[in-house]
Amino acid sequence: MKNIKRVKKRKLNIKALIILLLIIYLIVMLLYTLFTMPIKNIYITGTNLLKDHEIIEAAGIKDYPAIFKISKKKLEEKINSLELVESVEVKKTLTGKLTINITEATPLFFNRNTNKVVLSNNTEVENNSKYLGIPTLINYVPSDILKEFIEAFSEIDQDIIKMINEIEYNPDISEDITIDEYRFLLRMNDTNHVYVNIINMERLNDYEEIFATIGDLRGTIYLDSYNADNIIFEAFGSDENNNTDANDEGNNTDRTDEDGSQD
Repeated sequence: MKNIKRVKKRKLNIKALIILLLIIYLIVMLLYTLFTMPIKNIYITGTNLLKDHEIIEAAGIKDYPAIFKISKKKLEEKINSLELVESVEVKKTLTGKLTINITEATPLFFNRNTNKVVLSNNTEVENNSKYLGIPTLINYVPSDILKEFIEAFSEIDQDIIKMINEIEYNPDISEDITIDEYRFLLRMNDTNHVYVNIINMERLNDYEEIFATIGDLRGTIYLDSYNADNIIFEAFGSDENNNTDANDEGNNTDRTDEDGSQD
């Protein structure tokens, strides 16, 4: 007689099955909640001229859509379409917080040759009377020199830039020999004139301090010297000479160093 092997039947563990199904349910519900959770808070940093509502509208999130249904890359692409945005980084959290970190380009001057506003990232945008209180570049500048000028000028304090009325490309030329092709003449709102070249552009940040040493005098300040300690001031002459070109003003004026001593 053959031996009969009996197979022991396993009992279904109802308790373990319920726990497993509950865990699966909780995971599914958690994923669903996260996927459908709307944006709860929007934080925007790094902006000065751009308004929050402009950024939110450009990003297409004014209705606070589900935070994990929107792509960070697509959000950044949309926000980058704004003309003043130089770069943007979007961050999302599991709590529904959306952070938008923006590096904003700065309007530097109005270029009369192109009728556009030049930004610190070397791009030009339409003016549309939006950008007020910036100087005007009144003449042509060779493209390579203009690019270097923009790079240097973008490091100047905005408060100083607002004190400038006009920018004129004014290379230093003597008897048909170019001494300094990187020189510019700045006509200030306070009627002073400032000569500065690209290599010394950062010295403009000391303009208010220099102006304080001048007192009530008005004239031409030379910041284009390659001697960093040599700041020369020439007071304007008589009313008869005040209307002459800045290159000629020194012929009838006193020249003083920053400390007030005469040459």
